[in-house]
Amino acid sequence: MANMNPSILMEAASDRKASQYSKEELDTLRRQIKEKKVRFIFVVYSDFHAMERGKALPVERFLSRLEEGILMAGMQLLRLPKMDIPAMPELPLSIEFNDLRFFPDLKTFKVIPWRKDVATVIADPYDAKGQGAIGFSPRNVARKQVMRLNDCGYEILSALEYEFSALDAKTMAPIHTDKTGHWVKSFFQDWELLTEIYDNLIDIELKVEQIDSEGENGVYEYPIKPSMGLQSADDGFWVKKTVREISQRNGYLASFSSKPFVQSSGISGHFNHSLLDLKTRKPLFFDGQDSDNMSKIMKHWLAGLLRHAPAMVIFGCPTASCQRRFVHFDRATPRNPSWGVDNRTCSFRVKSYGPNQTYIENRIFAAACNPYLTLAVNIAAGLDGVLNELPLPPMVKGSAHHLHEDDGGSQMFSGKLSDAVKALEEDDVICEALGEEFIKTYLNNKKHECQLEAKAQQMGDKSFYDREYLPFL
Repeated sequence: MANMNPSILMEAASDRKASQYSKEELDTLRRQIKEKKVRFIFVVYSDFHAMERGKALPVERFLSRLEEGILMAGMQLLRLPKMDIPAMPELPLSIEFNDLRFFPDLKTFKVIPWRKDVATVIADPYDAKGQGAIGFSPRNVARKQVMRLNDCGYEILSALEYEFSALDAKTMAPIHTDKTGHWVKSFFQDWELLTEIYDNLIDIELKVEQIDSEGENGVYEYPIKPSMGLQSADDGFWVKKTVREISQRNGYLASFSSKPFVQSSGISGHFNHSLLDLKTRKPLFFDGQDSDNMSKIMKHWLAGLLRHAPAMVIFGCPTASCQRRFVHFDRATPRNPSWGVDNRTCSFRVKSYGPNQTYIENRIFAAACNPYLTLAVNIAAGLDGVLNELPLPPMVKGSAHHLHEDDGGSQMFSGKLSDAVKALEEDDVICEALGEEFIKTYLNNKKHECQLEAKAQQMGDKSFYDREYLPFL
C-alpha cells in the first residue's frame, strides 16, 4: 500500500465549515418543522454496511444543538451489523471512545410520512472540536471524491438499482415461492406492500421510475432517476431506509443481503452513471462519430473501472455471503473484469440510447453495497483512467463468463472475501484516493469478518450468516 498522509481528519471534506448554516437554511428548516408539526428529529448516518445509525432528539433539543453539533459515539461508525466493534489498535482513543460532533446536512432534511411527527436528517461526523471531518465516514469519503471530480471540471450523474428480498419476519423465508421474474401474478401477491413502499418513496421526493419483479422469490426493485454528485448516494440511503421500515410496518423483513440463500441468484445493486461537464452540464460519454457511440473520455473512464475492478469487489460485495455470487452464479452475474455493449455477462455494461442516455452500468455491485462507498470507488477508479488516459481493452462479444480461464483464472473473481481484501490492499491508486484512515479501518473490519466466517465454518455453524447478517443488511 502506498505511503499516505497519516492524518485521520479529512481536509476539505466539506463544502462549508462544519457549524455554519445560512439564515435561509435555518428559516426553511424552522418553517418545515412548524408546518409539519414535527416533534422529533432523527439525526442519522451510514456505517460501513449502510446501516442507518443515529439518535432521536426532541425538536427543541435539536435546534439548540444544531450549531455546535450533535454528540454521538464515534465507535458506532465501526460496528458490524450485529456483532461488537472490531479492535482497532491504530485508531486514536479520542476517536474510538469519545463523542464526535455530527453536523446535519440540512439539504437532506425530510419529514417521514409513515412516522407521525417525525423527521430525519443525515449528518456528517467531525472531531470533538467540530473542526475536522472524520476520514473513515462513508459519506465523507464519497464527498471527497465528488469534490476531486468537480475540481477536474466534471460532475457525475448516477443512480443505484437496489433489489431487495421480501421475507417473512419470523421465518426469514421468502414471502412467496413464485420464482418467475416479471410475472404479473407475483406483483399482485404483494401489491399492497409494493404500492405502500412506492407511495412513501414518492412522498419523500424520490423519483421512482417503475416497480420491477426480479427472477428470485419475492425479490423486487424500485429504480430511481439519476441525481448529481453526492445526492445519488443519499437517494440510495433513503431507498434502503424506506423499504426496510415500510416492510417492517407490514410484518415483513426487507433484506438487501446480496446472497440470502445459497441456491438463490444474487440480489443486485447495479451502479449506473455517466459524466457531465461541470459548468455546462453537457453529457460527456456520447460521441455519434464512434461506432459504439463512446467518447474518448468514456473509454478512458471505463478503462479505469476495468483496471481497478478487483479492488472494487470488496465494496460491491462486502460480505462473505455476497462473494458467493461469483461462485454460485447465474447468467447475469459477472465473473471477471470485462466490458461489452448491452452485455449482461460483463462487469461493465455500456448502454447508449443517444446523447443524453449513454452511460455505464457497473454490475459488480450487489444489494448489500454501501451507496456512499459505491459512489466513491467508482469515481476514484474512473478518474484514474481519465487523468492517465488509460487505453480501453477490446470489448467482449458473447458471454464473458469464461474469459481469463485460459490463463488459469488469474483475473476471475474468486468468491472469497479474503481475496477481495487482498485486491484492495494491493491497489495503491484506490487506497490513496479513499484515504489511509478509511482504508485502515475498513480493511480491519473486513479482516475481522473473514476470521468470524472462518471460525463459523470450522465449527459447522450453518446459521451464522442468517443470525448475524441477514436480518440487518
